[in-house]
Amino acid sequence: MTSFDTVEDFLTNDAFREWILGRTPQDHPYWQEWLRQNPHKRELYEQAAALCLVLSGDPQPLAETQYPEEIQQIKQSLQEAKLRELSTANLRVYRPSLRWLAPLAGLAALVVIGFFLKDFIKNSPNISNSTLAEKKASATKDRWEKIVNSGTSDQLITLTDGSSVLLAQGGQLWVNLQAQQREVYLIGEGFFEVVKDQTRPFWVYTPVLTTRVVGTSFQVQAIQDQNIAFVKVKTGKVSVNSMKDPGRYLVLEKNEQVELDIQTNQLTKQTLAINHHRPNASSVLNDNQNFEFTPVTEVLNRLQHTYHTKIEFDQANLRGCTFTGDLNGVPFAEKIRLICSAVEASYEKQGDTIYVTGHSCSP
Repeated sequence: MTSFDTVEDFLTNDAFREWILGRTPQDHPYWQEWLRQNPHKRELYEQAAALCLVLSGDPQPLAETQYPEEIQQIKQSLQEAKLRELSTANLRVYRPSLRWLAPLAGLAALVVIGFFLKDFIKNSPNISNSTLAEKKASATKDRWEKIVNSGTSDQLITLTDGSSVLLAQGGQLWVNLQAQQREVYLIGEGFFEVVKDQTRPFWVYTPVLTTRVVGTSFQVQAIQDQNIAFVKVKTGKVSVNSMKDPGRYLVLEKNEQVELDIQTNQLTKQTLAINHHRPNASSVLNDNQNFEFTPVTEVLNRLQHTYHTKIEFDQANLRGCTFTGDLNGVPFAEKIRLICSAVEASYEKQGDTIYVTGHSCSP
């Protein structure tokens, strides 16, 4: 039995190499237990794991069908670097982190990550909203789909877990359709309202920064050919790190933002000036959706304007109906459900239009 006293002991062990390279997922319980029994050797394990990945990297271009697998490996490395910092209690590391790489190995790993992300983004096929729904039904667990907003206004997207994304003009979003995961890749700008799930964090990856949340609302801006990227929080709490340094992060709370200088890799946290956003910031970031005895027709019109989504309803049928409640941070589909439930109305989505049917609340 190998004692694993040095990095070389790990690298020369066939079982360890096969596990790190993802060829023996059934060995997860073994290595999880090994780390629990040998916490003093965690650093050696992580060094060896990172070096094993770098040294085994294939410089040849990948077939398109291999991209999801490689992206998954990159994602896992980034996730674990973040999770170790967020919570050290009861943590079980079962894939390698990049934080312990030697300088040369760290540089090589970032080159590999950049190469895979660049090729994945370049080769992903464009699909429309209508075809996305059709393809979801037959998607495999490793299936990724790409949505491009080529329209003239922001585009509302509802994800499979109920979370919503308001994708800005020209934005591109890759959605992981694997049921066990909640993660997207973004290029451009998007406003996210995430369903709360303590057991499944929600990840937003961009070519330059990563955002992790449990359930909140926030805006991510990572536009190609710009030197600055932003994450702005409307409600809740998020953590953000640069892709170049996944082990270091900043935690943002309500009305805070982080600015990433892509040239210097500097993260700067600031208080969010609610009334002084950048001109191209989504209006939903500024829209206070805390209603008190507000006419339901007014609430629906507000949502229709803010989310660029058509909502059809009969003004007379909802006359006298009011809504009281805080919808800030609530995903779009849940907003509609709560409003209709409050006034005993019903709703149905047909294509890109939501139809609300109710009755007058006037005596």
